[in-house]
Amino acid sequence: MHKPNLANTFTFKIEPDDHGGKTKTVAINRQNAAGPSLNPKGRGKKKEPRAHLLIGLDTEYQAVSDQELQSTIEQGAKNHLLSYQFSIKLLTDEATEASPEAEGIIIPEPDTRLSMEEFLGFAIGTLIEKYPGIVLPTHIYLIGHFIRADLPAFVDFRDKAQRLMSNVRSTFVTIDSSIPVTFDDNEGAVAEFSVSIRDTILLAPANAKSLADIGEIVGFEKIQLGSSPEEDKQIKQNMAIYLKEHWPDFRQYGIRDAQVCVRYAERVIAQSKALFGSFKMPATLTSFGTKLLLQGWKEQGLDKDQILGREEVVDKKFSEKKGYFQKVTSHPFIEEVYYQEAFITETYHGGRNEQFIFGIADEGRWRDHDLSSAYTTAMALIGQADWENIRTLTHLEEIRPLDLAYFSVDFEFPESVRFPTLPVRTSNGIIFPRAGNSKCAAPELFLARRLGAKLRFRRGIIVPSDPTKPVFKSFITTSIQNRSAHAKGTFDNLFWKEVGNSTYGKTAQGLREKRVYDLQSDDMTSLPESAITQPYFASFITSYTRAVLGEILNGFSPKVDVFSVTTDGFLSNANDVEIANATAGPLFRSFSDARKQLDENGEPLEVKHTVRQPIGWRTRGSATLKAGEGKNGIVLQKGGIKTNPYNNASDENNETVELFLNRKPDDKIRYKSGVGIKDMLRRDTDFVFRSVTKRLSMEFDWKRSPANPREVDIEFNGKRYKHLTFDTTPISSASEFNNVRDSWEKYDKRSHHNLKMFSDFTDFESFLATSKLPDQQPAKYLHQKDGDLKRLRRDLTRAFKKQQAGFDIILGKRHIKHSEYKEALEACGIPCSINDIDNAKRQEFKPHQTIETERVRIALETLKRDFYPELEIELLLPEVNMETNEKSPLATAA
Repeated sequence: MHKPNLANTFTFKIEPDDHGGKTKTVAINRQNAAGPSLNPKGRGKKKEPRAHLLIGLDTEYQAVSDQELQSTIEQGAKNHLLSYQFSIKLLTDEATEASPEAEGIIIPEPDTRLSMEEFLGFAIGTLIEKYPGIVLPTHIYLIGHFIRADLPAFVDFRDKAQRLMSNVRSTFVTIDSSIPVTFDDNEGAVAEFSVSIRDTILLAPANAKSLADIGEIVGFEKIQLGSSPEEDKQIKQNMAIYLKEHWPDFRQYGIRDAQVCVRYAERVIAQSKALFGSFKMPATLTSFGTKLLLQGWKEQGLDKDQILGREEVVDKKFSEKKGYFQKVTSHPFIEEVYYQEAFITETYHGGRNEQFIFGIADEGRWRDHDLSSAYTTAMALIGQADWENIRTLTHLEEIRPLDLAYFSVDFEFPESVRFPTLPVRTSNGIIFPRAGNSKCAAPELFLARRLGAKLRFRRGIIVPSDPTKPVFKSFITTSIQNRSAHAKGTFDNLFWKEVGNSTYGKTAQGLREKRVYDLQSDDMTSLPESAITQPYFASFITSYTRAVLGEILNGFSPKVDVFSVTTDGFLSNANDVEIANATAGPLFRSFSDARKQLDENGEPLEVKHTVRQPIGWRTRGSATLKAGEGKNGIVLQKGGIKTNPYNNASDENNETVELFLNRKPDDKIRYKSGVGIKDMLRRDTDFVFRSVTKRLSMEFDWKRSPANPREVDIEFNGKRYKHLTFDTTPISSASEFNNVRDSWEKYDKRSHHNLKMFSDFTDFESFLATSKLPDQQPAKYLHQKDGDLKRLRRDLTRAFKKQQAGFDIILGKRHIKHSEYKEALEACGIPCSINDIDNAKRQEFKPHQTIETERVRIALETLKRDFYPELEIELLLPEVNMETNEKSPLATAA
């Protein structure tokens, strides 16, 4: 019964054979086709539909167990498809009474799948059967939750996806086009529709991504299959048996999932209508924030280009599709902003994430404090920038923490500073060493001065700004007020929370290259900038947040232990008095004042979790040995460790702790991982699971230096354990971090190791001491012929592309073409090509990696003398040859 008799008539089974095998026939008739009142047409700009058909899609399937045991996915891999469910509703712009809706289920024949047209036709026909006089609009929203798992159930999915869909955050939507669907009878077309694909996972708040969460938000809860989490987990892994033994419950469960999607879609469309007068369903929730921000600026009479340092440029571009030139409008940065963009992007870093205690913390009262709405509060402090009067600084002026100022500085913190606060980027993320060179913004530089750091100015840029004209404050205030006006956990409360919190990310979109899979080109492409990308703003926002946290951390007395810091929060055993003392500094006061202006009832610092004893291993890797009281008594960050996705929070924590305590050097973890979009399209597969086996990695990340190593005895789940524990102090420099990290990787590569016992620590300590001997320089990776010059070329091209070793100053003065740089290197005897320079952008520059030979020294001296006087040769050559330079004190800033 796969094929309908006519293209507007559909007959499908709506019961499994074991339960009667009943079929149903429905039809789409010409009189039900759209009338002009619902879908006005006319010349010029296409009018927005005033009605939509909302069709919730859900499929139930049984994963093939043998398939899940494989590490690779075979061509055409499929799940055992059990059923299609739908919920369909007519939603009109000015509905004054209950909207027509229907629902149903289709049981496909074995090894048979429906086309998208057949599924839609049966759903639409079911609605017509229930409401024979209904007039249908021509636009359909086909909605699912994680629709990436459901769309492959259509036999024509792959073709439609490659031609008409887009990949957004690893799921399928339509953005620039819709899917045309036509139903015919013997006399011609009966009805025509355009179909837009939406995934509610892209429209859900960050902390409510599951379908159960969405159902709870709209008051239409997802059905639980079992009486306990364990039973529910077991049933979901065996849905074929559940269909056979509990058919009525199976049917109700599947249809409810489709209904939840429709209910949520209604709320999203209503919100779009209320805010923008647009009766549409955006593809993502984050798009609301950007659109609201731009709309707010327009209503205030503000020019978005002026705020963002951009200008409107109109050009003509030939359209191959249309065969003529079209006007293309773009908004590039103005000259003054563009010339400094590369340097400013270097000052943009992510959140501060560090593990300060490895192993087992003392039992006590550990509280997880978060800065409330950290990024949005920082955004609200940004004043109108005078982009045309950006100026280059010549020395360290008296910088205020809220200035839009950006620097390259050499620094050294006093030994008394427990938590240095200037970020240094490495190939393994940002670190906070005691000394080095930092590309940073004003808030962190202000704090470094207050902490007594010695600073040597290298480069600086400042953008005049007017703090009395905050450009984001109105938008942030509106978001917070609307959020506070609704009860926690409701749709409106979570919607406004997400709108405010997600907008910061749009200011940073596209600054660091991120590759995403493009369906149409079947290739990886760079994620483009957003409508509000602005590196100066992104750098300030993150710097300010890190600075406020850094001020708090360094405000604690030595008796306070800080366990970890994560983006906008920290876990410590500080009592209320210590917290009060640590939050008495000027940066936190500015944060608190700004927070109060946004929300007079909001607290600037909130306690998110309280635990009795945490355990940790590396950045974003920690769990809870002894939970605190209440529902927030567990802290868990798995650091990339995958466990059973059906676990509850307690099970997840227990499994993670036991993995850490019981790990062995060669332990591997095996878990199921869903196939990615690229493989789904290229291999024509369902969303199937494959087995992934990888080595368990729960060791320290060496971003800090171990101190006071010891073994600690504890009990967990009735078993006794002894485990290595150590505190940490700041690492001295990026060079030391790279050396220790590289040494650990070399040590672990020869034979795998854990850091579990005190002897494990001393063994690596011995290896590290040996590996630092001067006669063991890393020359094994050199090319056999001219290896020294090729290594020099590698390091010089990386320094050039990453603006290191003096090139930050050199490129700040003038633009250097790749061809010009190539000729300079070749003039000094260093072979080089344009490709060598282009490829260098993919790798980080690491100092002191060049092998010193006579010709290398002559080449460097010639390059410095004849071409680039600011070149810092000492950052290229090995440290052992530069002892005099290393010992020279940093000049203290004025």
